[in-house]
Amino acid sequence: MLLELRVENLAVIERTAAHFGPHFNAITGETGAGKSVLLSALGLALGGRADPELVRRGAERANSSAAFEDPPAGVLESCRALGIPVEDALVLTRELSAAGRGAARANGALLPINSLRDLGTQLVDVQGQGASSLWLREAEQRSALDSLGGEEAAALLQRLAQLWASRQENLRSSQQLRSSRDRQRGELDQARLDLADLDAAALRPGEDVELRQERDRLANASRLREAAAEVRAALGGGDGEGGAADLLATAQHNARGSRGIDAELDRLLDQSEATVEGLRDLQLAFSSYVAHLPDDTRRLAEVEERLDLLERLSRRHGGSLDSALARRREAAALLEAVDEGDSGLERLGREQAELEAELADQSLKLSAVRARVASALASAVTADLRRMLMPKAEFRVEIWQVEDAEGILSSNGTRLATGPTGWDRVSFDLAANPGDPPRPLAEAASGGELSRVALALLSHLTRESGVSTVVFDEIDQGLGGEAANRVGELMREVANHHQVICITHLAPIAARADVHLVVAKAERDGRPYSEVSAVAGAARVEELARLLAGEATPGAARVHAEELLLAVGAAPESR
Repeated sequence: MLLELRVENLAVIERTAAHFGPHFNAITGETGAGKSVLLSALGLALGGRADPELVRRGAERANSSAAFEDPPAGVLESCRALGIPVEDALVLTRELSAAGRGAARANGALLPINSLRDLGTQLVDVQGQGASSLWLREAEQRSALDSLGGEEAAALLQRLAQLWASRQENLRSSQQLRSSRDRQRGELDQARLDLADLDAAALRPGEDVELRQERDRLANASRLREAAAEVRAALGGGDGEGGAADLLATAQHNARGSRGIDAELDRLLDQSEATVEGLRDLQLAFSSYVAHLPDDTRRLAEVEERLDLLERLSRRHGGSLDSALARRREAAALLEAVDEGDSGLERLGREQAELEAELADQSLKLSAVRARVASALASAVTADLRRMLMPKAEFRVEIWQVEDAEGILSSNGTRLATGPTGWDRVSFDLAANPGDPPRPLAEAASGGELSRVALALLSHLTRESGVSTVVFDEIDQGLGGEAANRVGELMREVANHHQVICITHLAPIAARADVHLVVAKAERDGRPYSEVSAVAGAARVEELARLLAGEATPGAARVHAEELLLAVGAAPESR
């Protein structure tokens, strides 16, 4: 709720502060006293248009500051997104220089004017000439209608929001799979060719290294055999001559008689015995090598042919056997992914059909609820308007759907544009005069008429609308008598669940307010200035008497004012 509005150097206001109550607040004052300036100041603080001409003559800048208590959750979320610290209160401030420059702040933090305006529209709805009322917005009209649908509508809306979110996620997943598949389609033919080429070769990791080693052995078999045979002969001897092993063994035998004399010699002789055994083992190893060394020209040709194939495949697929094997894995994975993508798209398609079928079912049920409450709301608002000096007015709630080739399939076979709130379009229409066709409020209602429509609507809504504070300007235009009483009673009803601020010229409306503020103009040093003050007791009686009788306040007007306060049940402390 709006706690306070502070204004400095704006038009006829030099410095003043208006303090508001949580329920019904009335603002009165003589014509030209500055009531419209007070409204302009509020609009300025809420991010409205800034006119440098409003800066008080002789002042460098004007300031307007609106303090709110317990801002709604949506405002708190917006403040967090903007990095604005908020605890229990939010103060929106606007500064305007005579040169046209200005600044916007929320709790002292600078912010763009668009962000200030966004916060302002979430906090206050101004009903009046030139104001952009929330009731002109289709989303708010639909939301108001749904609020009258009670728990049934709330449950349907909750389910619709869930289904819509799931459908959108399904569409995103399908699009990603489809895009991936389309990109891969262009690579499929090459992948199939590469996979056939590489699979036919049955490649093995490291095969090229093994084959090169085998080729080197086969190509150099004679040299290897000769070298190994020469070493084997040196170890084992031949042609009647002993080899190294035999010579060492003979010397070892001859030295046996010297054992036991010197421990060092014994140790060396032990080592020589081990050496003899090692030389004989080495001799056998060389003999085995010579015996098993291949000498196969056919195998050499096979190895050369295989190496040639591996080299050709390597050149085609990245330059090495490892890169060719990697390409084989990549091609296989691509083919597998496309197969999985096709099956995934089929699965997502089935899920999409199920989601859209339930979306259609829930949307149809919500349409029925809306149609039921729309009829009752239209009748009630029409009746209220006719009691507010609009005797021939007719208020209607139009509900319709729009065909869309990409929409949800309805039971009659047409596809309808649908969203998280169903497929209904909603319009609040008004025929203000006899013979006028009902038209949307934005086209058909003047400022005063729109204020009365908003008041009638709010009186039938048991929940908070999008904002907690509603300002009515010009709602009493042309009203009097019983119509004024009806407006006052409706405002009192609305004030049970909204903060209401009404600028009025009518005593029957002002008398029903919980807080009565008066804007008064005087002169100081030859210059006009306006101030705002709350009135109660005798001062309030005097102001109501002025509204009833004009400039003069004869005793009869005072008596009438006192009777009016008693008749409307004004709280004793506000009388």
